[in-house]
Amino acid sequence: MTNRIPPANAADWRSWTPHAALAPEFRKDAIDGEPVLIIRATGARNAYGKWTCKTAADIAGLKSYDIQADFLATGIDAVRADVYALVTWSDANGALLTRDYIDQSREALPDGWIGLRRTMTAPAGAAFAELELAFRWSASGEVAWRRASVAETAATVQPPIRTVRVATTLINKFSGSRTGNLADMSDLLDQAGAQRADIVCLSEGVYEQGAGGRGYGQFGEPIPGAFTNFLASHARKHRYYVIASLFETDGDVLYNTAVLIDRDGRIAGKYRKTHLPLFEAEMGVTPGSEYPVFDTDFGRIGILICWDSYFPEPARLLALKGAELLFVPTQGNARIQSLARAVDNGVHVVVAGMWEEKPSRIVDPRGDVLAELSEEAHGVAVAEIDLGKPLYKNWLSVGDADGEARSLFRRERRPSTYGDLTI
Repeated sequence: MTNRIPPANAADWRSWTPHAALAPEFRKDAIDGEPVLIIRATGARNAYGKWTCKTAADIAGLKSYDIQADFLATGIDAVRADVYALVTWSDANGALLTRDYIDQSREALPDGWIGLRRTMTAPAGAAFAELELAFRWSASGEVAWRRASVAETAATVQPPIRTVRVATTLINKFSGSRTGNLADMSDLLDQAGAQRADIVCLSEGVYEQGAGGRGYGQFGEPIPGAFTNFLASHARKHRYYVIASLFETDGDVLYNTAVLIDRDGRIAGKYRKTHLPLFEAEMGVTPGSEYPVFDTDFGRIGILICWDSYFPEPARLLALKGAELLFVPTQGNARIQSLARAVDNGVHVVVAGMWEEKPSRIVDPRGDVLAELSEEAHGVAVAEIDLGKPLYKNWLSVGDADGEARSLFRRERRPSTYGDLTI
């Protein structure tokens, strides 16, 4: 299809900087006979510049476009933070609509260049697209840009509808025996199946709750074991995924572990709680050290357990690994933490709690609660969510336009400044 953006040596490409005092060096050049756009640092760490080019008024809203640009960076320490390509969509009057980074796909090309690619649907009312190829905040190095393109795809590609029915649960009274706890869980798991859940999350430690004998040398089960077999039977019966936590024995080590059972009743993975409250550590529980993500047939998920969710880093690590849904089996939990983790990372968060006000909830990436259970409830709450639905918000980083949190919060991180986090 026709590229709406002219070649790099065209007069349509213009340099931009916030202020003349911050301008890097701009030039149009050629590499291997191909026109390129160069931005070079001048020794000033606060320099900021970009090449910009706007299409003619032939962009159509709700049509899909392949957008791309290649860059070659040399002598730059923080390439992901300092080098970026952005597309800005605007209407016929020039009003900004949305702004998005185009590095949804980031490919190392055979000749050493990096190719940035994204296919997206122009927002309703769009008439123009402007590419912005930038380099900022580095006292040294340069970046070359080539092959910028905005081309309509052969067919309109709407964001895929990726609907999943998510269930959270709450047991608010316990019999005092593991047998009774299994009966209560069985009831909730059947309720979730009756509501056609695709995945259901149980609260932290429901199996052992109230039964006594918790801690090292007192009670624990291997995985697989009797409890995971119980979960597997319900997963097969209702054809859903199940997440539940238990005290796992692995040799002479005791963990607080969340297990994921797939629709066929197989163990799809497990996560060992990494952040242990002091009283749990004093029970002889050993912390885990990894943050796995799990691919399901509806999307990629991550799991945290209770105290983990009070710290922002575990949720961020899972989001950076591509988790779209975070599940938090917990006993006590602070509502604000689950809302923050959802907003921080632009992901859905599903909490299955036990105590405090409305302890179980399903939260969307904007921090809105889609479904919840009060502390008096014994039951299941289900929400149907679309993981493919764009969630834009005005003035979210990008100025007077719409931006999307799940892209912006990850793309605009500055890891080179986070060294103290590892102390």
